Amino acid sequence: MTADLWFSIVALPASLALLIMASDFFLTGAIAIAGRLNLPEFVVGSVIVAVGTSAPELAINIAAGLEGQGDIVISNLVGSNIVNVCLGIGLAGLFVAYGPIGGEYTRALVIGLAASLALLAVTVMTGSGDHAVIPRVAGIGLTILFVVYVWQSLNGGGSAGAEADPGFSGPEKSLAASLALLVGGCVAMAFLADMAVGSAVAISTYLGIPEAVIGATVIAAGGSLPEVFSCISAARKGRPNIVFGNIAGSQIFNLLGILGVTALVTEIVYSRHLAIDTALLVVATLVLLALARSAPARRVLPVALLAIYGIYGGYLVYVSG
Repeated sequence: MTADLWFSIVALPASLALLIMASDFFLTGAIAIAGRLNLPEFVVGSVIVAVGTSAPELAINIAAGLEGQGDIVISNLVGSNIVNVCLGIGLAGLFVAYGPIGGEYTRALVIGLAASLALLAVTVMTGSGDHAVIPRVAGIGLTILFVVYVWQSLNGGGSAGAEADPGFSGPEKSLAASLALLVGGCVAMAFLADMAVGSAVAISTYLGIPEAVIGATVIAAGGSLPEVFSCISAARKGRPNIVFGNIAGSQIFNLLGILGVTALVTEIVYSRHLAIDTALLVVATLVLLALARSAPARRVLPVALLAIYGIYGGYLVYVSG
């Protein structure tokens, strides 16, 4: 084995372990800032954590859009949301028992579901032949909707659940220290996620796993590691509301914010077969909303979502082969 391979073998578990620490720092900073500004958990999860963990994907998708790689834009955003919903909530559910979802979290999930349904309709009904189109005018509309969502969230969108907010306890940190934890944790998560993906790809290649399978599984899920590990950290801290807020907010940021800005910069032309991925995202969100309604169903929610991701991973391997 080469020195690079030995480095990957050591770097993979090390980067995953450090990802947990970085996500803890990031979440601690977000909670500290929320405590100083008297923000509810809903805003922490659906705006601060969601945007912070998803922001690196914005530049990637704009670059892909400008290069005419519409399939990468849509598959990245839809695949990221599937990973977030299924692995983020599924794995976090192994660390914390989910209670009833508050009204503000349900509304955010419904907004994400509506955005997924709209993208599915666009994929099926627009364009010609095997390609669908998201024009610039749609980008303007999506961007405006995302700005409105963030504005409403920051100006009382989470007030409906404020009475049920468990609050933010612990020693108060200075704003500078809180920002350092937030920004530093976010940057570290992006760097460590990239290292983990690179190491996993190197090891998989050495083991003879086909490139198509590596791309469909390791690389596809790697971009969502910050969101997934943030959910796990929130669960370990006993903050299930932040888990739901993070996933709902990330879904909205991806399908309204990132997709809107990308379409605003350049028209997106992509393959119509991505309707299958989008439909699976719709199914996963519907399962989440349905099973979260009652206590007995919530107990099987993590298993159900992890099973859906298993189906999605199998589908990716099949179409890549």
